[in-house]
Amino acid sequence: ALLPIAAATTDLSALDGWGLAAVLGPAAWASMLFAVAACATELWSPRPRIPMLGAATAVLILCSYGIPSVVEPTARFSTAWLISGFVEAMSGDGRPVLGYDARFYWPAFFAQWAWFRDASGGAQLDEVLRWFPPVIVGVWAIGIYALARSMLGGHRAPWAAAWLFLGLNWIEQDYFSPQATGIVLMLTPLVFALGPLATRRTDAAGVPGWPKPHTEAKRLALPRRWLVAALTPPNRPTLPPRQLLLIYFCAALCLIAVAPTHQLTPFAIIGQLAVLAIVGRFRGRGLVLVGIIAVAVYILIAGRDFWLNQLDMIIGSGNAEDALEAGVSDRLAGDTGQVVVKLLRIIVPGLTWLLAIVGIWVYWRRRRDLTPIALAAVPMAFAAQGYGSEVFLRIVLFGLPILSILGTDALRWVVRWRRGMEKVLAVGMAVLFASLILIRGGNESYMIVYPEEVAMSREVYATTPPGLEVVPLISGVGPYAVDGPDTHSRGNSIDGCSDLADDPVRCVDLQDPDVILSFESTEAYGRDLKLKPPGWSLDVVQQIVATGEYVITYQNGFDVVLRKVEPTGLPGAPR
Repeated sequence: ALLPIAAATTDLSALDGWGLAAVLGPAAWASMLFAVAACATELWSPRPRIPMLGAATAVLILCSYGIPSVVEPTARFSTAWLISGFVEAMSGDGRPVLGYDARFYWPAFFAQWAWFRDASGGAQLDEVLRWFPPVIVGVWAIGIYALARSMLGGHRAPWAAAWLFLGLNWIEQDYFSPQATGIVLMLTPLVFALGPLATRRTDAAGVPGWPKPHTEAKRLALPRRWLVAALTPPNRPTLPPRQLLLIYFCAALCLIAVAPTHQLTPFAIIGQLAVLAIVGRFRGRGLVLVGIIAVAVYILIAGRDFWLNQLDMIIGSGNAEDALEAGVSDRLAGDTGQVVVKLLRIIVPGLTWLLAIVGIWVYWRRRRDLTPIALAAVPMAFAAQGYGSEVFLRIVLFGLPILSILGTDALRWVVRWRRGMEKVLAVGMAVLFASLILIRGGNESYMIVYPEEVAMSREVYATTPPGLEVVPLISGVGPYAVDGPDTHSRGNSIDGCSDLADDPVRCVDLQDPDVILSFESTEAYGRDLKLKPPGWSLDVVQQIVATGEYVITYQNGFDVVLRKVEPTGLPGAPR
């Protein structure tokens, strides 16, 4: 009941460097607090009801992850609209547009939604983009709950683990993207491996491990012990053969499907399954082989052209310092709100790991098992790869499911150690989700998209002849590629001109685009992140117009369309 009031009382025109949290009305914050209270109250009731906990979790997701979808008129995040353009390009013939963007080398997600779009009669995916984040996060939460049931047991701890995961997941990879689906495909085999396929190596008497050697026997060398451990299969699960076959089939299907969906996710899940197979924690080492073969075949056949030029992403570039600088220190820019939000994005993963370390100590005391910390550490190998500044976001995201479960084990130990801590943890949960809204919405001033901007972009592509070049003033903000990946060029890479706004006159002269787009988010990006004066984007537009080569054909506030002036007096030129 509070969410419609929240949508009516949020002043999006006041967005600044503090993002969405600064403009939300009291109703939005109250809805989140009531959702947290509902979860905590039901969890600590004498007999928690699973349907009520599920409903409370769904409301909590809607009041946190779904707040932008509720209060904003359309889907946020320019990359979501870019991917919508990729789907549009693959509709009809189903062919990826090679040479336009590296993401087309992994076209499974685009092809899937292009099929959905064609099957539905060619409708636009605007509403899908808007509500995709809370829905996909709900699917993730189900996976975390299932993992926690296997690792922690009990009736309350799995729900707490799902909520902790939700509260710590600020990475914003839940928008309409292959990565969001890749997490689902990663969690599914992991749930199977730690759930119905979970087992241990035991001796003939059922004792974990192997019989102790004779007191006078010579101890085997460590490499030989490792070899014996790797070659000794674990016990068979107790499930009926038909159920096991179905589980193996579903897990293998997910491993095969993730190969053409995303670049890094297959390596994360294969690494985690390999750890479980080596220590003998699940029956199904063939799944590791299936994953390796799927990735290898896809790289050799479909992704060969890309990987031949990107071998450092496989063998490691050794530029961990450069990735750290680009992923952490270079991002600490902008006004006060931007800097505070980005510092919180560094602090929260650190606190997550500290809590998980306490959890692994508790887990070790109870089960004498270090496997979970190894699972969480597997994604850290990506730091050695040449993936770029976002590699640390992937490390946090891929490790967060296990870290959240270990952190929940630590919190459960705290509650058992001192009664009455439930109320403290409930307050902490409210603070955590409030900070989640602040951190996730910190870039909202230049990540928000308005329906008028989407309509403007679609009109530009509809009225611009195919083959011409349409370029945004600033890449990465606004719905600049909602259409046109298969019909229009987006320009070439020019040194010193990653964006036209870097040096407007020179970059426009070198790039020579046919159409230039600027959005309200372009203005906010320069104002809040680059500390440029208000109105800077309109000043840049006037500089470009002053060259005499471009003319403004549409303007609505900061939304501007510039088109190249057609030469006159030439044969075939319009008069």
